[in-house]
Amino acid sequence: MRNAVGCLALVLALSVPPAAIAAPDPAYVKVAETDAPKAADSPLTGRYEGSRILGQTVKAFDELTLPSGPAEGESYSSKKKFSATMTLEGKVTRTAYVAPPDRSALEVFRNYRDALVAKGFTPVFECAKEACGPSFVVLKYRWDRKETQVHAAGYDGIRGHLITAAFDELNDVRYALMKKADGGKETHVAVYAGLHVGGSFGAYSEVLRDRAGVLVEIVEAAGMETKMVMLKAEAITGDIAAQGRAVFYGIGFDFDKADIKPESEPQLAEMAKALKADPKLKVLIVGHTDNQGKLDYNTSLSQRRAEAVVKALSAKHGIDAKRMTARGLASLAPVTTNRTEEGRAKNRRVEMVEQ
Repeated sequence: MRNAVGCLALVLALSVPPAAIAAPDPAYVKVAETDAPKAADSPLTGRYEGSRILGQTVKAFDELTLPSGPAEGESYSSKKKFSATMTLEGKVTRTAYVAPPDRSALEVFRNYRDALVAKGFTPVFECAKEACGPSFVVLKYRWDRKETQVHAAGYDGIRGHLITAAFDELNDVRYALMKKADGGKETHVAVYAGLHVGGSFGAYSEVLRDRAGVLVEIVEAAGMETKMVMLKAEAITGDIAAQGRAVFYGIGFDFDKADIKPESEPQLAEMAKALKADPKLKVLIVGHTDNQGKLDYNTSLSQRRAEAVVKALSAKHGIDAKRMTARGLASLAPVTTNRTEEGRAKNRRVEMVEQ
């Protein structure tokens, strides 16, 4: 009798249709099927037919670190890292694509790779699936690490959420870092692809489900434009008298370090000149960052940068170190929005504040 009841229950259970998956929101689909504003394909790669650009950033000169080896450590490990990386400088273009439905990550990825090989690019590092390492996905593009994402100014909320959700959960992950030398200059292209299998972003994840996502990152050799803005000693004295502080954009640091760039020397000389003109003046040297990255880390970085300026003014320009106190405020005192690259650039600064 119990067997009969069990069989009947099984039959009834199988006869009930599974709950239907809600259709993606048409408004979200419309955005996903439209290229991001002002975005365009690079002539180096083009695009896979039927794909759309979710987001794109282009910087005339910047630094980008790309994995050149598999990831080490589990995704939940605090010690996870790429086994090897390359830090490159030049014109940096990052483009996130979503491929058309019913195309595998392998097909889409191989189209990009083969197109690069046809143009003379050679592999630096390649991996697929498990060979990329268990934490490759969370290290490469992560919803809670904005610096890995491809957000640009002017994107609406829907596109912003889709960009954040992109690459949240992937199958069949594939990656290639390629390079090409031309006239003594090297161009690098990284292609990262995987099949979206859902994610934790609800309707946004559903729009991407079963479609391959592709992140194309290009670093083209390019010289940096010299646009250091120097504040003269007289202007420094005037700003401190009128506002209690002087703001400096003419002091540059190596990326993610507290090493002062050599081209900062003229600005340091003007700061020293202003301090020598008023021997009784005591100041705070304050370092500021934008809001990219974790606050604790940026606080430490801005403190070390402020200390580097104090050390330079003391050791190289003879200013008594007792007249200067270094402080790092990270992103706690922005002068404008951190939502745009222009705003973030203005927030990265050094200030001299009267004590």
